[in-house]
Amino acid sequence: MAKKSGNENVVQMKKMRKSPAIFNVDFILLFSVLVLLVIGLTMLFSTTSAANMASGNVYAPIIKQSIVALVGLCIMLITATMIDYRIFKKYSGIAYIAIAVLMILVAFVGMDSHGARRQIAVPFIGSLQPSEFSKYIMIITLAMRLSVIKKGDIKTWKELFYQLAIIGIPVAICLLLQRHASAALVHLFVGGVILIAAGADWSKLIPVGVIGGGAILAVIMATGFRVDRIMGFLDKSADVQGNNWQATQAIYAVGSGGLFGLGLGNSRQKYSYLPEAENDYIFAIVGEELGFIGSLIVVILFCIVIWRGISIAINCKDTFGTYTAFGITVLIGFQVLINMWVVLRLMPSTGMQLPLFSLGGSSMLVTLSGFGILLAISRDNLKNKGK
Repeated sequence: MAKKSGNENVVQMKKMRKSPAIFNVDFILLFSVLVLLVIGLTMLFSTTSAANMASGNVYAPIIKQSIVALVGLCIMLITATMIDYRIFKKYSGIAYIAIAVLMILVAFVGMDSHGARRQIAVPFIGSLQPSEFSKYIMIITLAMRLSVIKKGDIKTWKELFYQLAIIGIPVAICLLLQRHASAALVHLFVGGVILIAAGADWSKLIPVGVIGGGAILAVIMATGFRVDRIMGFLDKSADVQGNNWQATQAIYAVGSGGLFGLGLGNSRQKYSYLPEAENDYIFAIVGEELGFIGSLIVVILFCIVIWRGISIAINCKDTFGTYTAFGITVLIGFQVLINMWVVLRLMPSTGMQLPLFSLGGSSMLVTLSGFGILLAISRDNLKNKGK
């Protein structure tokens, strides 16, 4: 009986020595997400403890958010290590219809908040914001459609109308029924970027984008408080005791942080000076307590997440996986960019949350689930690379 060669023995040993599934994903992305989550929850506790001091229960918001984060982490890790991401392609159509119906329902029975009706009460949970889930479902549905059409069909009006319908339905629901302009803007921007990446004809996309952007602007201009935000942004010195109060206090917070910050928990602006700092303006508290260095670390971590997401999309051999990974990465990056720009007064306030930092169970849950899909695609990439 012939002896096995040394190379064959090495191959067999490698097959027997399988590493844990958690190490078969993009570890840089996983590590960055976990660090951001820890920083985000820490900053959220620091911020909400001041806001809830009067109620006597400073731990309630962070306990609730931590429970949601734990559930989201479980979903992320299960998706990353055990689920074939292609299963989302199979059920994307059903999920798209279901979330559209739920979003329409919210418009009629949902709760009003800051001039929009975007949340629905759920027993034992509190509230649910379907538009957060809609962003990811739209990306997956769009990726599914782009993966089944023939090359070049995206340039035809017939196919483009199909893609635009996938984007336009949630945009219209957010804009016309929920009065949720920021969610409509996110759907429109992310969907448009995916179509551009897919090779859609610019001459056809530009007029559609102008119409969509014009519709969002028209809704904004028809709402008094949103017009006030824009006017306050254009004249930053006006009405600092009124419409410009929140934006002005955010700048004070960032500026007072200096290079190294006032120290964790030592923010002054969170004590009633900066309203609802735990939501859209939590990055201002990051700047105040952790300073420029701490803020820079957060920015770098988000940049690493974007870099790894784009890398996963580029290296994916499956068209559906490529567009899904690209769309999720663009979505995360866009939300981070807009949130930070608002805090730094580079654009008017839009109500955009900072992923993994801002208070909100729906955002936390769906963001971690989205990262789970990204990691699952990276796992598949590594598996194919090893073949």
